[in-house]
Amino acid sequence: MNVDQYISSGVLELYALHALSPEEMRKVEDMVAQNQRIKDELDAIQQGLIKYAEAYAPDASEGLYDKILSRISELPKAEEPAQVIAPPIIPMNVEKAVIMPEKKEETPISYSEPKVRSMNTGYWMAVAASIILLLVSGSLNLYQYNQNNDIKGQLVAMQKEKDAIASNNNTLKARFDETASELNLYTDPHNKMVMMKGMPISPASEVMVMWNTKSNNVFVDVHRLPAPPDNMQYQLWAIDQYGKPVDAGLLTPLRERGKTGMEQMNKKIANAIAFAITLEPKGGSISPTIDKMYVKGGV
Repeated sequence: MNVDQYISSGVLELYALHALSPEEMRKVEDMVAQNQRIKDELDAIQQGLIKYAEAYAPDASEGLYDKILSRISELPKAEEPAQVIAPPIIPMNVEKAVIMPEKKEETPISYSEPKVRSMNTGYWMAVAASIILLLVSGSLNLYQYNQNNDIKGQLVAMQKEKDAIASNNNTLKARFDETASELNLYTDPHNKMVMMKGMPISPASEVMVMWNTKSNNVFVDVHRLPAPPDNMQYQLWAIDQYGKPVDAGLLTPLRERGKTGMEQMNKKIANAIAFAITLEPKGGSISPTIDKMYVKGGV
């Protein structure tokens, strides 16, 4: 798993919420210590959690909490009756006496404890909501990651199937082209077919030569011929009208060619009245070894 996959797996969100086992927590810490990108992502997740909780906590003006506590501390205790302040006595003549109305003591605003508790509860409810959101987000990330892996696996399988079909098509096309090419050889009026039969050293051997008298190209199709030893190789000879053998090229061993059928020789022949194949040392000879002539046939 690469860094991008690890970040998108949701494990960092679960770590920030302390929702992992101790062993998994240690693994995340090891990854954070080893990779700066993972560390930065974890820091961003933790900061986002804090900001989310702050954004959805109840709005409170600066100093309101301290003011509430101050008001509560000023309230009279339940076991002590509140003191009644008597009005001041002003000496004067009775007939001129003016009775001052009793001044009522202002009742302080009471912020009971449940209101303070209500604010704290709202705040932590917002935190809990953010935690639930992150848990759901992490679960969705894990689900999406698994789905992506499944899709990738299907795509890889489809690509392999496509490659196999393309390879099979290429093989069929190559066979078709090879067959079409051989068919053209048989239908070309300038080609002469020479069937070379087995000699006493190998009576069952049989090889066909296709010689084009216009292009001077020579093709060989081995029907039956013993496999040569590792240090030996079959060599084709063209016999001219004077009986002189001319090197017409070396046959590629079947184990090296990997396929049967026509093989074009790398040398051209202008004149020939017969063809023959001898077994020579690997790399060929200047002149044929007559006692190792396997097949021969006249044009």
